[in-house]
Amino acid sequence: MAFGPETLGVPTEEIQARVTSALKAVGMEAFTLHAPHHLSGGQKQRIAIAGVIAMEPACIVLDESTAMLDPLGRREVLDTVGRLNREKGITVVLITHHMDEAALADRVVVMDSGGIVMDGPPREVLVRMEELRSIGLDAPHTVELLHGLREDGLDVPLDALGVQECAQAIVNAL
Repeated sequence: MAFGPETLGVPTEEIQARVTSALKAVGMEAFTLHAPHHLSGGQKQRIAIAGVIAMEPACIVLDESTAMLDPLGRREVLDTVGRLNREKGITVVLITHHMDEAALADRVVVMDSGGIVMDGPPREVLVRMEELRSIGLDAPHTVELLHGLREDGLDVPLDALGVQECAQAIVNAL
């Protein structure tokens, strides 16, 4: 974790403070002395994110950061980057094929063959199921469910992206 700040020429005493702060920011301060091979996939990802945070960037780009993780590991990573954005003001660019992850964003940019095909708030972009499918992407699971219910005659909104919000939309429609 100290490699990045050291490469940037940060003084040794400040590196230690940054590493400690970064570990705390990702909720991994209790794992300081643990060997990496004893950590779960989500914990390893959080340590990797802490290494980037120790460099104090204004922006972090994460490319498929939850790939190969179990649901708990995915949740740990997404909670961590969300907290960094909210609490430290770090801009997070999350590249993902998981539309449920994209639904958590403030803005969604959908690309195909190197070009932007959709851009806007998740509630506007992720409900465009046919357009998403035409480029090989799925809508979030909640949108898929609501779309199916709507096709069966239930008057539900398609833009209830979160699980709780989706459940409430269904209850309201019943």
